Amino acid sequence: MRRFRGNSGRHDGECSIGLLTLSRPVGYAPMSERTDRAVALIEEFSQGAMSGPDARLSELGIDSLAFAELALALEAEMGADLSDGAVDGSSRVSDVLAAAEAGAREEGDLPRAIGALQSFSGLVGGWALRWWFAMRVEGAANVPRSGSAILAMNHESSLDIPLSVVACPREIVFMAKRELFKNAFVRWWIRMLGGFRVDRDSFDLRAIRMALSVLARKQVLGMYPEGTRSPGELLPFLNGAAWLALRTGASIVPCAISGTDRSSEARRPRRMRVRVSFAPPIAVGKVDDPLESLAKAPAITAEIREAIEARLVR
Repeated sequence: MRRFRGNSGRHDGECSIGLLTLSRPVGYAPMSERTDRAVALIEEFSQGAMSGPDARLSELGIDSLAFAELALALEAEMGADLSDGAVDGSSRVSDVLAAAEAGAREEGDLPRAIGALQSFSGLVGGWALRWWFAMRVEGAANVPRSGSAILAMNHESSLDIPLSVVACPREIVFMAKRELFKNAFVRWWIRMLGGFRVDRDSFDLRAIRMALSVLARKQVLGMYPEGTRSPGELLPFLNGAAWLALRTGASIVPCAISGTDRSSEARRPRRMRVRVSFAPPIAVGKVDDPLESLAKAPAITAEIREAIEARLVR
C-alpha cells in the first residue's frame, strides 16, 4: 500500500489528489485510477471531511448507511469487496483504498433454500399460534399483493417473528440477529423459515446485499427498525428500512405488534391476546443520488414510527 503525507515536504514522485497528497518515492508505480476514484468517493460521502489516509471512517462522519453507499459505489464502479468485515467504521481510509485496489468480489446471493419451510410451517402450525395467542390481524389487505415491500415492525419479543409470518398474507424474508445463528440446528431452522443473519454491531454489508437481493426479487423484506427487542417500550428507529426503500423504490408497510411483550414476564407458557396491525403502505420513490437518499431517510423513518405507534395497544 502506498504512503500518504501532508502538503509539506514534497519530494520527487509526489502528486496531489483531492484533500490527500500521495507520497510516492521514485521508482514506484503511479497512483492507479481505482485508488483515485476511491479517494473521490470517500471525499463525497464524508462531505469533504477527509484529511488523510490515517483518518478513521467514523471520524469523518461516515455512519453505517453512508458506509453502505460508499461500499456499493465501490462495488458498482470497480468491483471492490468490503463485505468480509475487514473494513468497518473503525477502519482507516487506507484500508478502504487497499480494498479498492484488491479487485472484484465473488458474486454472492441469498442462502440457498432460504424460507423453504415457511409456507409449510405456517400451514401446519399457524392455526395453533392463532388459537393460543387469540391473534387478531388487522389491515392485512394493506400488504401489497405483489412487488417488493419492506415490512417494518416494532420488536417486543422473540414471538414477533413467527406471529408476523403467520399474520402476513405473503411470505417474508427477514433479518435476524447473528446471536441466533450460533447453534447449527437453530441456524438451519431460521434459514428455512426465511431468516438471514445481520450483525447489529458492525457495518454488515453482507446483510445489506442480501436485503437488496430480496427486494430485487420483488419479495417482502421483514425488518425491526428499533434494532433490538424493547418490551412495552418503543425505542427510536434506525434509518435502515427507509434507506433501503429509497434505494430500491420499495414501499414500506408499518406493522404494529401488540401483546407479545407480556411473554417476557410470564414464568410459564400461558395464553395471551396478540394483535398484529398492518398500516397502509408508505410509497417511497427510488432515489438514485446516494447523498439525497441519506438526507431523506430520517423523515421517512419518523413517518414509519408514527404509524406503528398509533396502532399499538398498551
